[in-house]
Amino acid sequence: AATPGALFAIGASLAGRSLARLAPAGWLSFAKLGLHPLAVGLAAWALQVDPFAAGVMVVAAGLPVAGNVYILAQHFGIAQQRVSTAILISTAGSIVTLPVLMVLIGV
Repeated sequence: AATPGALFAIGASLAGRSLARLAPAGWLSFAKLGLHPLAVGLAAWALQVDPFAAGVMVVAAGLPVAGNVYILAQHFGIAQQRVSTAILISTAGSIVTLPVLMVLIGV
């Protein structure tokens, strides 16, 4: 529970200014929590990856947007507010999506 809690704290501190750009951040979060694990799962199935390894890859793909994305956005001066809001939304959403994904995978 420490890692998700730490990610939530990072996301909350980054988005503490305001939750601006909710639509793009919501889309980014949906893509990270939904589309990314689906794409990895389909690729693992198509490439006939070992089921256990494929499960690990799919669950790892379902993790929330990481703090290093914000570091890169800040370094290049692009979309810091959008990324920080996406970190907060995806971390909060992963509290629900990760357990569901783990049950579907059979972990």
